[in-house]
Amino acid sequence: MQGEPSTSGCGAPTPTRRYFTVGGANRSYLLAEPAGAASAVVLSLHGTRSSAADQERISGMAYLAAPAGSDAGAVVAFPDAVSPIGSGFEWDHHGDMSFLVALAEELVGRYSPPSGRVIVAGMSGGARMSCYFAASRSDLVECVGAVAGLRAIGDHPPTRPVPIVAFHGTGDRINPYQGGATPRWDESVPDAARRWAGVNALPAEPAVAALSPTLTRTTYGEEGGPGEIALYTSAGAGHTWPGARRNLFLRLFLGKTSREIDATAEIAAFGARHAGDP
Repeated sequence: MQGEPSTSGCGAPTPTRRYFTVGGANRSYLLAEPAGAASAVVLSLHGTRSSAADQERISGMAYLAAPAGSDAGAVVAFPDAVSPIGSGFEWDHHGDMSFLVALAEELVGRYSPPSGRVIVAGMSGGARMSCYFAASRSDLVECVGAVAGLRAIGDHPPTRPVPIVAFHGTGDRINPYQGGATPRWDESVPDAARRWAGVNALPAEPAVAALSPTLTRTTYGEEGGPGEIALYTSAGAGHTWPGARRNLFLRLFLGKTSREIDATAEIAAFGARHAGDP
């Protein structure tokens, strides 16, 4: 069922509001579709106190449905979490799993992406949910794109190596890079990457590359190899989506946004590199 359209930037398709019934509940999501074949299926998960519409605007992932020079593109779904909080929603690891699994299976069955799996990406609490989803249902997940919220595997070790590309700023005050005081964010981001590398059976010592004076890439495993873990660390950046544009209030509240890398483009490229993974 389709409903009201959301707004999107110039050049990107306008996502439409869809509804999906699972477990007797009517759940909603925004969907951006390519004009031609589906090169990938992406689930893009909003952060805590945010929404599908916010995530679509912040990430710009609807643009992946209309790449320049091609009718083929990604199918991008922006689901809303189940639990209302503030002016948005919050992901419930247990309460939202059946919805996300059913949505992933529905979209893969409908659009037949080459990998037969979904790319799961998210911001903050959405990144945390993406990691949980990937660990619990690695059979459905092509790769993870975790922005400002990489977490380790939790209680559900994956049944196959899950490639992960993550982005985090050292100036993030909400989800501190070196770990915080709350149970959700007590683990440091480097430790989370290290634990994923261990589960994916990758070498314990990563390759570290300084891409600029303020941007570093830490990679476990071979680039493009099964289970690769790539962490981009932006010195001084805040709780933000690299490459996105924020208004002045959000810049003051959430901190600096890195312009040295485009998280959306990098997640798409990373997914393409791992589409053929076993």
